[in-house]
Amino acid sequence: MKKYLLMMCAMLMAVVSAFAAEPMLAAQAVGEVSEVSEIVIDLGSFTGIVACISMIVTQILKVVPSISGSKLAKIGVSCGVGMVICILAWLMQLTPILAGYQWWGVLIYGVAAGLSGCGFYDVIKAIAGLFKEEEPEV
Repeated sequence: MKKYLLMMCAMLMAVVSAFAAEPMLAAQAVGEVSEVSEIVIDLGSFTGIVACISMIVTQILKVVPSISGSKLAKIGVSCGVGMVICILAWLMQLTPILAGYQWWGVLIYGVAAGLSGCGFYDVIKAIAGLFKEEEPEV
């Protein structure tokens, strides 16, 4: 049964990919430039800002390998990049989310986005687990 289900999913994916590739191939045949290779990050949401921060921090960590060894350095770089991204987006009015904030509110938003982009949630969850009482299993 599992093999049958796997085979049906594979066939479905093959059909869907064939239909998805057809407009792209037709556009390339006409001579139009394909826009498949572009990276589009929507800064209009918190998730888009976090994705942009995460992408930039990853590239910084590749360029400066000494930061990769220290978790605090990663958090600091991520917060710094978050603040810079949010301030730039606020100054250029790229995102409606930051439109009503003062400059210090944008910095706090950038720190929160930076912490979220570097996986700070996992650290908070681990610390919260220390204070949570474990219930005995019945």
